[in-house]
Amino acid sequence: MRLRVHRTDGKTGSYFQDDERRAHTLVSRLHPDRLFASGPIVIGVFNPFTVLNPDEVCWVEVDTELQVHQALPRGVAALEQLSDRDDYEAVLARQWPLWRKFASKAGDLVEALLEVSLRDGSSLYLRATGYADHAPLVQAMFGGKTVVATRGPHVTLYINPKCIVRARVYHSHETVEYPDGLWIAEAAEI
Repeated sequence: MRLRVHRTDGKTGSYFQDDERRAHTLVSRLHPDRLFASGPIVIGVFNPFTVLNPDEVCWVEVDTELQVHQALPRGVAALEQLSDRDDYEAVLARQWPLWRKFASKAGDLVEALLEVSLRDGSSLYLRATGYADHAPLVQAMFGGKTVVATRGPHVTLYINPKCIVRARVYHSHETVEYPDGLWIAEAAEI
């Protein structure tokens, strides 16, 4: 099991756990509802150990074959990290013209692309697939305690919503229910 902890100061801590019993214990502690909301994160094996402020952890990358906790928003079947910006832009160029013409109704397959900018200066490129429903999209994606995405069969990303500076979302939903406080303005740049 390998962990990479991306902090708001731009630094990344790399950790590993090769003992299977301890890896199972570690996986149980990587729960989306508690990961960034249960006090300090302590990483180590007796001496030395590291204490991290969870508000200063942008995201945690977990590479393991063990079953990890996943918590996808209502209506989302998968949230996957794309390989890089080029991959994101290629999917966007192919899908965006189709999405602009698409009229989804409850139960239809829908898709979204997200460019997530974090406080450490990094960006994550994500692709969501699922089914149209009438849940508020912004609240569904970013209202939880952790945004969980995957990369390939063994890597799970736990993203701290408090460290998201900006998320640009392109989607195939016909309509979106926005939260109170929506600023109605067209983007000058896309």
